[in-house]
Amino acid sequence: MNSTLILRCTGAVLVSALALSACSGDGERAITEGDLIIDGELIAAAEVYEQAQTEGTLVFYTGGSEQSEAAIVDRFTEATGIKAEIVRLAPNRLTERVLSETAAGQLGADVIRISGEDLTLSIAEAGAFAPHELPREIGAAVGDAVREGGTYINSFDRVYSFAYNNTVVDEAEAPRNWADLIDGRWKDKTAITQVGAGGSTAALTRFQLDVLGEDWLRGYAATSPRVFDTVAGMIDSLARGEILIGSVPIATAYGAIQQGAPLTVAVPDEGAAAYPFYVGVGSSTSRPNAGAVFVNWLMSADGQSAAAEMGDYPVRTDVPPPTIGDQQLPGLDDGFLHRSDMETALEHMESDADTWRRVFDYTG
Repeated sequence: MNSTLILRCTGAVLVSALALSACSGDGERAITEGDLIIDGELIAAAEVYEQAQTEGTLVFYTGGSEQSEAAIVDRFTEATGIKAEIVRLAPNRLTERVLSETAAGQLGADVIRISGEDLTLSIAEAGAFAPHELPREIGAAVGDAVREGGTYINSFDRVYSFAYNNTVVDEAEAPRNWADLIDGRWKDKTAITQVGAGGSTAALTRFQLDVLGEDWLRGYAATSPRVFDTVAGMIDSLARGEILIGSVPIATAYGAIQQGAPLTVAVPDEGAAAYPFYVGVGSSTSRPNAGAVFVNWLMSADGQSAAAEMGDYPVRTDVPPPTIGDQQLPGLDDGFLHRSDMETALEHMESDADTWRRVFDYTG
């Protein structure tokens, strides 16, 4: 018997002996003969989905921002009925934990999401990722986002811009472009995260040197920006008005805005740095089916739309670019995003970091 239930989502969850539908957003969710289908895409075949539901709470290691990943996990649970626990650390610290646990044979992650090409490769080379094959339709839609035969996958591109405290900085006087930040009036009022924090700051530095130029970077350093070890610490200081302007990932700033932070995000004419967040299933997971469902959902149209709603750029061209509140961000072909491929990022990473430390006279 073909048992199918499909409904237009309204926030309700309906479960019966024959079918289940979990709702998030405005799409259709269905169980058809045990297969989990969301917006017409197969997320998990019946045997995988059935086992995933019995494996317990998924453990998700991530270097992403706490607010946006919490929203993603909530949406995943609503869509699939599978619960997930987040372990969030800065990418460099998360990598240290993954490598240590893998070496000890005690990797606690069912799914790992990380930024930074060097960090991603170190995790892959340590054997912490298990190769994963996406469902055929989803795999075709994401194209070359799948790397190393499915060992890890680019799950979205995060964008690094800057934001200002709108309770202190008048909108008419606010900086709009990167060139505005080297204006002497912002001296001692800005901030940046140190270059070694992870893939995000490496991507930002590459963009600043390649697009804005080393003279711009020296001009910015001359304004004596406060240097933070983490973006999270900077966001807190920015929200309190201790600094007025900070270089921040758009999605991280948007997460803070949703929690009441008085921030306005700039969309500079010169563009912004885009950097990937890679995701993979843990190699020694005790919940391999739940991990597979999570990764499949992240790359589905529903999961990619959820990322866009957080302010991140989907890797799928059939999903619209992100929004932050009522503001639609530029499209993929608008010249706003500046990406480096993995080879270029790795080639320049060390020299860029050396330049950054020299320019900012940073020894931390």
